[in-house]
Amino acid sequence: MSDLAAVVQEAERLKNRDETALLTLIGLRERAIEIDPTLKDKVDLEPKYDSQTMGAIDEIKALGVRVLRRWNKELYGLVCSSTGDDKRERQAILDSLNLGEAGVIAAVAGALIALGVPAPVAAALAPLITKKFIWPAKDELCGAWGEGIKAQGS
Repeated sequence: MSDLAAVVQEAERLKNRDETALLTLIGLRERAIEIDPTLKDKVDLEPKYDSQTMGAIDEIKALGVRVLRRWNKELYGLVCSSTGDDKRERQAILDSLNLGEAGVIAAVAGALIALGVPAPVAAALAPLITKKFIWPAKDELCGAWGEGIKAQGS
C-alpha cells in the first residue's frame, strides 16, 4: 500500500501537465502495471514507452481515456450518490472545495486510493479529474460533473 502523502505529492507534481500528457501517462502507467504488477505502489512511475510491449502510442492514450472514464464514474458515484458507505471520502472531497485546487487534488487522490486505484495511476488521475470535472464546476459540483461524464459518451 502506498503512502497517501507520496501520492498527493506526485499528483501535485503532475498538475501542470496538459490533458493529453496526463492521459498518455495514465495509459503508460496502467500498461506498465499490467505487464509488471509489482509497480502498482511505485508512485512516481515514469514508464518508458516501448511499442513492442505496450502497443501503439494512440492505443496507450485510448487506454488512458478508458481508465479516466472508469475511475471518474466511480469517483462521481462516491461523491454525488446519497447511498453507500463512503461518507468519509465524500465529505473530504466536498470539504476540500474550500481549500482550493490543491486541496481538491489531495482529496481526490485519497478517494481514488480508497477505491483501489493503483498509486501511480491515482496520482495522474487526481489532477486531471480535478481540473477537467471538479474545479470548473465546484459551485454546482454534482450536476455539472454528471453532465461532463455524459458528454464523454459513456
